[in-house]
Amino acid sequence: MTTEMKRGRCGTCYGTGEIVGEQGPAVCPDCFGDGNALGSGAKLEWRLREIERTHRGSGRDDEADVLWMAAELRRCREALVHILARCQDADEGDKLAADVKYRANEALGLYDKSQ
Repeated sequence: MTTEMKRGRCGTCYGTGEIVGEQGPAVCPDCFGDGNALGSGAKLEWRLREIERTHRGSGRDDEADVLWMAAELRRCREALVHILARCQDADEGDKLAADVKYRANEALGLYDKSQ
């Protein structure tokens, strides 16, 4: 194994798509078996869907609360995407828009902050 991983490969499974645990091989929880690193938005949506799938129809006391929380998270992320888009349309000298854009991106993780 090389010490330098190719960019875009999953850091958990090293691009194989699976991890080995006490129960044997399993699908990597971070790339969902793809082997490539997912964007944070896609990863979050996949995890939300898995949480919803396990809670929907489970009959647990917290079922409605978990499903509501997933819907709220999606609604808030959508609002942040709209805010980020509006800030990107603002003048470059607008310091408030730049700060809001930075903070929205910090929460969403859409763009690499080093660039």
